[in-house]
Amino acid sequence: MALDLQGFSELQSDLVAMALSLENGSGVDRALQAGAAPIEQQMLSNASSDPKIITGALHGSIHTDKVRQRRGGKQISIGVKHSEAGAYYANPVEYGHGGPAPAPAHPFVRPAFDARAEEAYGEIKRVLADELKKRS
Repeated sequence: MALDLQGFSELQSDLVAMALSLENGSGVDRALQAGAAPIEQQMLSNASSDPKIITGALHGSIHTDKVRQRRGGKQISIGVKHSEAGAYYANPVEYGHGGPAPAPAHPFVRPAFDARAEEAYGEIKRVLADELKKRS
């Protein structure tokens, strides 16, 4: 019994066209921004030991960068913007420090990613699916 399968070259060209459409448009950018939002929100929440306090230098220095082209793909960074006031003490807060008045670590970056990574991936998938539906 032999199977005759046809249409794979058309399927491949359609998939390439959809990928190029997402890449050349702003679909990938929107997906990355949507995925970054939950992690940034969690970082902001983690940066304060008191959830009612959402101001301060460290809190104000947490930002999501613009989407950038990197080595054949795109990337978005979420973290402490070092040009902001207060950013200088982000590392000692995250990792703790010694010295005359040692302080324990109060991580706010990695726990944010760990807590909200699945939600971020879900947002990326949702936006990409919406973008593909618009283009089909």
